[in-house]
Amino acid sequence: MIKKLKPEDDDQRMADAMHMSSQEIWQAGLHAFAKAQEEGGKMFSMQVFEERVLRALSAIGVPTAAEVAQLQARVDELSAQLAALQASHAERSSAR
Repeated sequence: MIKKLKPEDDDQRMADAMHMSSQEIWQAGLHAFAKAQEEGGKMFSMQVFEERVLRALSAIGVPTAAEVAQLQARVDELSAQLAALQASHAERSSAR
């Protein structure tokens, strides 16, 4: 014979399951918060370090990546102008 549980037992089991579930959700949230704090602290420390390195490099005259890129663009532009001048000079020389 199958014994049916009393409605009070069902209610208590449901309450216990909900309580356990809410505790697991709370603990997961705490873990996520702690992890975010840890990662945020690491990111802040890394940014402070990078800023210090950039200031030190700037103080000794090392160019930034943007300055090097500008210089490279200017060198490319001048190389193209030089090639054009050499080509026109070669045409003039061969025409004589």
